[in-house]
Amino acid sequence: MEALTPQKLDKDNPDDNFNPSYKMGFNGVLPWSDAKHARKKLAYQKVWRYTVQFGVYDISLLSKLLEDKIGRHEDVLAGRVGGKSRLFDISFNELGIPQYESFMLSLPVWAAGQILQHERGVCSLEQSIPTNLAGLPSPSDKIPFIDSGFSDFDQLTQHLMQWISNEAARFKHEQIAADVFWLKHLAEVILDKTKFPIPVMDNGKVCLVKCTQVNACQHGVDCKQDNKADSQKSKNKTEQSNKKISSVALPDDMLNSFFIHDLGVISSAWQRKNYGLGFSEYMCAIADPERRRINIRSKQGLKSAFEGLLPTQAPLGAWPSQYPLAFSQQLAVNEIWRSHANHSGIFAVNGPPGTGKTTLLRDVVAAVVTQRALSLVTNMDDVFTAKKTIKIGDKRIPYHPLHSAIKGAAIVVASANNGAVENISLELPGEDAVPKSVLDQSDYFADLASELMGKRGWGLLAAKLGNKGNRNDFMNIFWWRRPTEKKNDATLLPDIFTPKRGEGLSYHLKLLKDGKRAPSIKWSDAVLRFENARKLESKIRSLMVKFSTLNAQIDTLQRSIQESEPTCQSIISKLNQARTERQRLDSEVLRFEEDCRERLSRLGLAEQRLKQHESNKPGFLAWIATFGRTHRAWWDRYHSLSRELDFVYAEVQSQQHVIKSLKSKITKGQGEIKKLDLKFNEVNGFLTNFKDELKSTLILFEQAKNTMGDCWPDPNASDDVREKSTPWAHKDWLKAREEMFLAALNVHRSFIENNPNQMLANMNLVSDWLQGKDLPEDLAAIALDSLCLIVPVISTTFASIPRMFKNIGREAIGWLLIDEAGQALPQQAASAIWRASRAVVVGDPKQLEPVSGIPPSVEGALAKTYSVPSIWWPSEVSAQVLADQTMGLGTHLPTPDNGKVWVGCPLRVHRRCDDPMFSVSNKIAYDGLMVHGKKETHTQLPESGWIDVVGKNCEGNWIVEEGEAVKKLLIELRTTYGVKPENIFLISPFLDCAKQLRRLAERLGFDTYKTGTVHTTQGKEANVVVFVLGGNIQKPGAKAWAASRPNLLNVAVSRAKQRLYVIGDRAEWKKQRYFSTLVQDLPKIMWVPSGVHRAEDVL
Repeated sequence: MEALTPQKLDKDNPDDNFNPSYKMGFNGVLPWSDAKHARKKLAYQKVWRYTVQFGVYDISLLSKLLEDKIGRHEDVLAGRVGGKSRLFDISFNELGIPQYESFMLSLPVWAAGQILQHERGVCSLEQSIPTNLAGLPSPSDKIPFIDSGFSDFDQLTQHLMQWISNEAARFKHEQIAADVFWLKHLAEVILDKTKFPIPVMDNGKVCLVKCTQVNACQHGVDCKQDNKADSQKSKNKTEQSNKKISSVALPDDMLNSFFIHDLGVISSAWQRKNYGLGFSEYMCAIADPERRRINIRSKQGLKSAFEGLLPTQAPLGAWPSQYPLAFSQQLAVNEIWRSHANHSGIFAVNGPPGTGKTTLLRDVVAAVVTQRALSLVTNMDDVFTAKKTIKIGDKRIPYHPLHSAIKGAAIVVASANNGAVENISLELPGEDAVPKSVLDQSDYFADLASELMGKRGWGLLAAKLGNKGNRNDFMNIFWWRRPTEKKNDATLLPDIFTPKRGEGLSYHLKLLKDGKRAPSIKWSDAVLRFENARKLESKIRSLMVKFSTLNAQIDTLQRSIQESEPTCQSIISKLNQARTERQRLDSEVLRFEEDCRERLSRLGLAEQRLKQHESNKPGFLAWIATFGRTHRAWWDRYHSLSRELDFVYAEVQSQQHVIKSLKSKITKGQGEIKKLDLKFNEVNGFLTNFKDELKSTLILFEQAKNTMGDCWPDPNASDDVREKSTPWAHKDWLKAREEMFLAALNVHRSFIENNPNQMLANMNLVSDWLQGKDLPEDLAAIALDSLCLIVPVISTTFASIPRMFKNIGREAIGWLLIDEAGQALPQQAASAIWRASRAVVVGDPKQLEPVSGIPPSVEGALAKTYSVPSIWWPSEVSAQVLADQTMGLGTHLPTPDNGKVWVGCPLRVHRRCDDPMFSVSNKIAYDGLMVHGKKETHTQLPESGWIDVVGKNCEGNWIVEEGEAVKKLLIELRTTYGVKPENIFLISPFLDCAKQLRRLAERLGFDTYKTGTVHTTQGKEANVVVFVLGGNIQKPGAKAWAASRPNLLNVAVSRAKQRLYVIGDRAEWKKQRYFSTLVQDLPKIMWVPSGVHRAEDVL
């Protein structure tokens, strides 16, 4: 897909005096031979350089041929992307001599030729037809190495470079310049070799020539110097520069895909399973629809959010700020740190406009730097291992490998948007990034940061790298620069590092190495400050943790009390029952004992009667005298008395058994009562303790709430109140965490200055790496980590990653922070994520979407060939959308088809726009997700509103009557209300409208850099935005395009901090989706200028 993505022809601008661009046909005269162009004034010591875009063709016609060849996708509409592209780019010097090393053959041209001539169609790109190179010279050693991933394309390019080199030599020898016919001949050779279809070529305009003024001395042109030594030095430098140019191709061309080679690398890595968790999650994001998700706006989500904000979850260090992070910002920071401080992976943050994305990223930077400082302090003696050397070219370069605890802390900020990268690079080191009080507390190479930025900085926290020019500029100031020192100069060398006098860090470290300077901070002092800060932070954190457990303690105690009280009551009830039973048994025993005593008395009487009866037994004589009657009577009486005695005895035994049984029960009952008493005392003791502890905990709870004030978390707060709250962000703890970060910077500076030998050695590796020299992956990783040990954050566009990070392997980037990821195509971010251990992806799918250059018809045809579902098409998703799908914590936002899309960990408090801009944005794009956190601005400006203009005359999408309204409005704003031009954005959905607005702004003296399409303003803001709608009166499709998604309108309205003035046909735009909401929320205003009635009065 990347191979078939054409770059459109640049726009011409022939009237520009400094950087004109000319379109021309076959009969045109190239600028270096054009007398009219020669009259344009050159700046001092400048020469012209020319870049020719030649061989113009129609993208739409080519798309049709490719679609017919590959096979149309039934779900793609017939409409095709129009516009023009070209066969090749090439640069010329001021004499019109072609620069062979600048030649760029269009990869889409070669790829299209392959597909159209090969019966296998698109599959031919996997195994291309060898190009017929007959008639082209073989490339010499001076021809740059080309590695696009398509070897036949590379060979053809190198052979063409050699042909151009030979031609350049001929031109120099014959002292002639190239002309259009020479370029036409080169184009014919290319058409023949690539088999590109001639019918798609444009027979009118054949090329565009871009003219640029460059420094003569740096481009091989003799410059007048005041002394011969300087002249020779300049000459040597030029020769070195020319040598470098001849060994590598130009770095950042715009003709071919920046990413195609890297995509081949990571495709191969994927096949070999050579990738980390973050890249795996990114690639499998859509393939795992059953991922467990917690909606942050649900009851469970809020519970998870408050758990994520507990003091145990916050990083050690925090970025110094006057204001703490809001609820969702701190949650995102904590979750990033919790999940990835010690683990690889990917984390996505949804950042609607004005919700503080950069603020969040600053705290991530502070966390990483503080953690690395802790590792430096802990492993001071082992940070660098023994010196090693490597041969690079003709030199052996010494270096020192790094301790594993120090590796993997490099922070790389990347974006598809160059403006986003530049903003972060300038914002982090800038004075405005911290409170003024911090400026006196910290000096982390602040003067060097100021020299790099060209304005006052507070610390060397970030640097803009990326393309080769940026890297060279950075190294020249940061590292190589040295002051001009005359011989026998009696001026004393400053005791401290002084970038203002032209010192680079290399110069400073060499002085430290030679003992001519002392480190600005003693290592012991830096460690002491860090340890003291750590102790204080730990002490306050412990208190915060204690406070944070009070709610749970109270809940536990109340639950324990609730559980213990019924237990106590149950024991008391059992005790009462046991005691009642004991009393009953005691009574029974008494009754039975009394009864038993009576029976014992009867038993005694019975025994006495029997004994007495036994003593009265008749003798023998009585027995004989009564013939046995007396004996029979005695025996009868004896048996009667015995039976009586036995009966009474049995009764006594029975009673005694009952008494014994009762007493046994009493003994057992008494034991049970004793146990119940003990159990009661135990439970009641617990209950008393619980109540006492609850009482003291409630007192501590109230004290904690009073201490924390507004920082006390309130789960029952409304959405607005909660999102604007700052749970646990007590000023003392914040200050302690900020001091941790500042102390960490001190540790870094002291470490650097106390280890000059090792830093000088490793920075030589850095220099080689940034110059693009081939380093083994492990050494490139050392270079990256060593650079970021000094400059924590380096930034780059995605386009520069394939070259700048070509030797940086899998997961070698510690932290990749992707900004404005909603504007990045999935493939643009892929290789950066593969190279990163951790990726934090920040963006918003509801702002401007990525621009895919491949025609939809070709995209659909390719997708059909390879059976790729539409959810993976670059035109349908962004890097942000993919990253969002990896998240378990997030929420849903509405989509234009009335569906919903999942977004990761959202930021919710909007602090940029006044109403109604905030409300419009929140309604059309975010389903009420955002919370308004900005105090209304007090201004004398007229209220925001819609200036209704019903146009009758149009030039494309430009409505003439709207232009008149813009004039009057701008004049009124400036003359009556004193609005400065730099505080006004002039924007439109349409490019032709933007051009007209730019002309208007120039005539009125307004800032043309603040004028353009909506697409040029993302990431920017202004006090006043004038939104000129335009829209061709005869072609309603233009309005429908602008209203097809909420993104464009969302970006437009959310640029305005104080006032939004919309100019357009209110009734017509009301018919369009999303714009109807704008009509409802933005009142119609009748703009009657108070001081000016005619634009001409001030023009």
